[in-house]
Amino acid sequence: MNPRILVMAKAPIPGLTKTRLRLTLASTASLQEALIADTVDKARAIAPVTVAGTSTEHLGLISALLPTDVQLIPQPEGDLGQRMLAGVRHLFDEAPGPVIILGTDAPTLSPAYIEQTIRTLEDHDISIIPSEDGGYVLIGLREVHEAIFTNIDWSTEHVHGQTLTRAEESGLSIHETKPWYDVDEPEDLQRLRRDLSRDPEISPHTAAVLKDLPA
Repeated sequence: MNPRILVMAKAPIPGLTKTRLRLTLASTASLQEALIADTVDKARAIAPVTVAGTSTEHLGLISALLPTDVQLIPQPEGDLGQRMLAGVRHLFDEAPGPVIILGTDAPTLSPAYIEQTIRTLEDHDISIIPSEDGGYVLIGLREVHEAIFTNIDWSTEHVHGQTLTRAEESGLSIHETKPWYDVDEPEDLQRLRRDLSRDPEISPHTAAVLKDLPA
């Protein structure tokens, strides 16, 4: 296999990212920078990484965080499914091999878990790690499958279930692992603090930022 990892990332703009965490505007931007850096570092230790960034006019804020071997492409207009699909197509146009899509909101997701997901694509069309809130933190594909990105109620608790339905309707084989958590709400942030206080090396940039933020 020739796996590639696509990281979906929002530019660290104060007031436009991580707004539900109830942090100061400057803190949300610092946290987003750290989440991008940790996700990319973790991913590039596993496979070649491409970051699909938004918004287009602020890609420079993302580029400044990336190593030189990481490709940065803009996310197009459209809903999340259309934007992920565009990134997946870009990578499959470049070369065959599975593509793993990661967001930046699951900083405690381990490299071993990501690698396990990649291995399951040897004999499954789709591999997915659900999130505890009804979405997913990772999805892997052996080929482009437009159906799993279409007619999904994004940013709701229905995303995971609807994705599985679309895959089953298309006759795709699915491997699913136990759910993981992502960081969207203040209680998620507290959980992240606890986890990183025990093992900051899971996501060192994020751990350093959280250490400087009031509890």
